[in-house]
Order: sequence, then structure tokens, then C-alpha cells
Amino acid sequence: MFPYSCKLCLKIKIHCVNQRMFCTSSLLSPLQLPSQMETHLWYILPNEVKSESLMKKYVDLLSPIEKEHVCSMRRDELQKNALLARALICSQVSPRSIEFKKNAHGKPEVCWQHSDDWHPPPLHFNLSHTSSLIACGITVGSPIGIDVEEKQRTMKNNILSFARRYFSREEVERLSAISDPEVQRQEVIKLWTLKEAYVKALGTGFAGAPFNTFTIRFGSANPNPNAKDSAMVIVPLENPSLLSTNWRFAQVELAGSHYAAICRENGGISEGAPMKLIVRKTVPLVEEHCVSEIDTVV
Repeated sequence: MFPYSCKLCLKIKIHCVNQRMFCTSSLLSPLQLPSQMETHLWYILPNEVKSESLMKKYVDLLSPIEKEHVCSMRRDELQKNALLARALICSQVSPRSIEFKKNAHGKPEVCWQHSDDWHPPPLHFNLSHTSSLIACGITVGSPIGIDVEEKQRTMKNNILSFARRYFSREEVERLSAISDPEVQRQEVIKLWTLKEAYVKALGTGFAGAPFNTFTIRFGSANPNPNAKDSAMVIVPLENPSLLSTNWRFAQVELAGSHYAAICRENGGISEGAPMKLIVRKTVPLVEEHCVSEIDTVV
């Protein structure tokens, strides 16, 4: 791992005010915002970013407070992932135009800098990461939550014991009906990502909406959760007034190694109309390419 540790961060912080290492605006293209019918999902593989000079450019995207936060991280891997996550959000828009705030539950939100001649869009985003992949979901006008998990994630406990601890009775029964242990393990991971994406979209996180207080039910028209035309609905089991059901889901594989789940509010999407999910892989400020475009009704 290259040495972009706290010492490097502090060096950059001291000198970047007087001696710009590069011109940020020349590297940033216009922000490609989704339409109200679209959801954008960007992801990056940290192991593919090995250039120290590129990491210096990512540091330049940070505000002074964010630089101090990154430099306070003791492990190089944590610093790197924090920089990549920030770059993933801001690589296509001048970082001076946005700031971040947190809601009452700690979920980061965009806080645009307004001006008299520019009215920023109601942009929503959510981040999720493992040690080997970082993803960001973006929508306009609709809250969003995403979660990514490694397909090969192992579980220390028995799979069904794990499911009984976190999932609803109906979900456990559905998982118990799967005879193949490997398929059962994969379905537990997929269900976890869906439920995590939902509570992140709500803005409450797990503490505000424990997984066993609601069921994710697949539409009766096609009970196969892998089918493109199966609908997913939220069934609140406790405090239904706190758990809304006006949400759309999508689930995809990323880089052949991760499951990703996306949950967004229905805002801007008429009933029965598909949600368009555009997935892009990127190395911020260097390259990007579209991986897939999916019309989904789940």
C-alpha cells in the first residue's frame, strides 16, 4: 500500500492553500444527474487505485474539516476508502458547490450552496462499502438507501440461527424451505442487503427500524426473488406509522463479487412504470463506463 498516511495528508493540507497541485475545475465534467425516473449507482474497486498522485488529487477535494477527519484515521486502508468515497460523490461536480450535513440519525445528506441565479436540484445519495468495493446511489427528488455485501461473506453462526435473530418469522420460513445450504446462504445475504437498503432509505438505520419489525415480501405474481418481474413490498409488523411502504427495490451483482440492493422512494415514478437503474464503474477523475442499464419494476 502506498504511503498516503496522515503525514502526507497534513503535508497536503499545509501547502494546498498557497501551491495548488492541480486545478480541480479542469478535471471535473458536468454532473450527470438522474432524471426522476432514474436511479444511478456508481462503484469503485479500491484495489484498482494505486497512484499516489491520484490520491493527492482526491485529498484536494476535501474541505479542511474533512481533511482533519481523514488524517485522524490511524489505518491507511481506512484513509484510502474515506478518500475514495468522497471522490466518488464529488468527482463530477466542483466540491465547492456542495457541503454535507447529517440528519438526526447520522445519515449524510447533501447541503448545496445556493445562489441567486442557481437553484440546485433535490439531490439524494447514499454510500455503502466493503473493504473491496465502494458504491454510491444517487437520485433526484427521492430518498435512497443502498447496501453492498460480498457474495462470499461467511457467517460464524448457523445460517438459520442468524436469520431467526434478525429476520421476521415469514422470512425465516421462506429461507427454511431452501434445501441447498449454499443457496440458502446466498439468499440470506441478498435479503440482508434489501433490508439494510430500506432502513438506510428511511434515514433511521438499523437502530430506528430493526430488521425483525418488518417483512420484505415478494409479489404473488412471481414468488421467485430473482425474477425481473417480481415486485417487493414492505409489510410493517410493528409501529406501522413509522415504516412507510411507498418504495421501489432493485438488486444487482457488482464486479461478479458483490450483491447490491437499492431502495428508493416512489417519488417521480408512476404506479406500474419501471424504474431505470444505470450502473457505472469508475475511477474518479480518471475513467468511467456504463456497466448496465436495467428497467426494473421490483
